[in-house]
Amino acid sequence: MIAFTKPLLLAGLCLYSYLTHTQPAALQETNVAAAANAPDDLFPGVQKPLPYNLPASGVVTASGADRLLFTATVKRGKLNGNWQSWYSNGTVCDSGRLVNNLPDGAWVFRNEEGEIMAIRHYNADKFLRITNEMQHYHPKRSFYYLAVLYQKNKRSALHYLDAAYSFPGSIFRKPVTSLQQLAESNTSPGNTYHPVFVQCVHEGLYMNYFSGGLVKDSGMYKDGMKSGKWIHRDTAQAGWFQGAYKHGLPVKEWKHFDQEGRLVEVLHYDQAGRLSWRKKINRQPSR
Repeated sequence: MIAFTKPLLLAGLCLYSYLTHTQPAALQETNVAAAANAPDDLFPGVQKPLPYNLPASGVVTASGADRLLFTATVKRGKLNGNWQSWYSNGTVCDSGRLVNNLPDGAWVFRNEEGEIMAIRHYNADKFLRITNEMQHYHPKRSFYYLAVLYQKNKRSALHYLDAAYSFPGSIFRKPVTSLQQLAESNTSPGNTYHPVFVQCVHEGLYMNYFSGGLVKDSGMYKDGMKSGKWIHRDTAQAGWFQGAYKHGLPVKEWKHFDQEGRLVEVLHYDQAGRLSWRKKINRQPSR
């Protein structure tokens, strides 16, 4: 039952994927499913509305059986302020802050055991700046690579601004029409996580974890795209890849390590993110 009352984290570096005969999947920046479902009707500078009915202002809460499902703050008909939802055992599911329906700052998602599974950092102001530049693009006054990409491939550029890019599993979820449905779905066993927001721009630390606390992938975002040093791990039992991104593409030298931390392969990418050569490290079997 929803009630309306009066108005009233973290860090790291990383990536993921296991070695194949072609370019490692983790280093292919475009998520095929997300790109295929990217919004092609977004008019730059205008946000997509949330699919929920919200009051003009107030603190919105909902209760399930003997528990609080979520709490959110609404101002001027949009989510503004802290968001938090809980599992039936009282563990926090997700938490973060929103500005006019856009996530801003740290966003943390946990499993029912309380283990952190994902950390994201967002910038609401930068979302507005980037979409404004998409709309009023001028090659001599361009500050954001996503605005440049938008002129070449709108669908590819827009999928970086979609919540399904930030949490790819959410594209397979059935749509919900209320905050209560969203919180109930996110906290039900077997469901993939879907954030309360529908658009975002990554800025800063990004991390995913395996259950048990091992980092799956970690690194930094700048202006909505992967940038600088990252690491990726495909499974908790596999080794990892380590290298750098520029404008969301792997560049220069990447190294592949086995689970014991031994170098097993060196890969090199050109400025277009294409794998140009690779060299396996032959090791003598230990006696």
